[in-house]
Amino acid sequence: MASCQYIDSVVLFGDSITQAWSDGSLAQRMSEYYLRRLDVVNRGFGGYNTDNALSAFESVWATRAEREAGCAQPARLITIWFGANDAVVEGGWQHVPLDRFRANLETLVERVRSPHSKWYSPQTRVVLVSCPPVVTADRHAAQMAKWREFGSKGAAPWPDRDPATTKKYAMATVELGKTLGVPVLDVYHGICEAAGSEKQEDLARFLYDGLHLNSEGYAVVFEGLKRLILREWPEMDPESLPMPMPYWADIDKADPEASFKTALAEARAYEGKVGKDERKREEL
Repeated sequence: MASCQYIDSVVLFGDSITQAWSDGSLAQRMSEYYLRRLDVVNRGFGGYNTDNALSAFESVWATRAEREAGCAQPARLITIWFGANDAVVEGGWQHVPLDRFRANLETLVERVRSPHSKWYSPQTRVVLVSCPPVVTADRHAAQMAKWREFGSKGAAPWPDRDPATTKKYAMATVELGKTLGVPVLDVYHGICEAAGSEKQEDLARFLYDGLHLNSEGYAVVFEGLKRLILREWPEMDPESLPMPMPYWADIDKADPEASFKTALAEARAYEGKVGKDERKREEL
């Protein structure tokens, strides 16, 4: 069993676009970015919408009591990235009406931020992430290919995504972030800017099936998230974070145990200083 006290974490919470561990995915890039400084915990669940996320959160996020008892790995940051499935056109079982989608996102944020929440985690920075655009023709082609792969059983899949609807859910995420004072990574417009337009044919190169990002799409997300983190919380720069385990060349051959104790103590001292600075900012 891994120790929950050795190192803090960054939690990626979302749907299948978060879940991906493929080469170039957000989880892979973030793990490399925070290598040996923070664990990157992937809590992405394919097919989930925000209704499902409310239930899943209760299992994947430690309560305040668990954390204060030392039974949970502290999280320095959480990304909350939903909307791609909520935005299924009305009639699809994953569809969540826009007003409920906003309310669900707000509930997730307040579960982390509110002192009245049993999951309150004051040291955790929260980032909302908007869903990317969709390319409907590619999405439907991928649906049909999978349907044929499984023997064309049942009714043929119908086009379940609409660009205008997806954009509404992305913009609702951005607007909610402004209302709550939570930083938002606007992936929708980030992809559109990288593509040079919102035209379906221009967006297609960032999505391997019209819905899920490919490595090029994730590169846009990762670079945007890095910029957001360094702008909002410069103390989260990996270059500023000490490694809880010493660099191999810094280990004292005569007394290696002392080197390990010193590295861990320095990491904990840094965490304590950052925590105090954050509390001071909150009081201002």
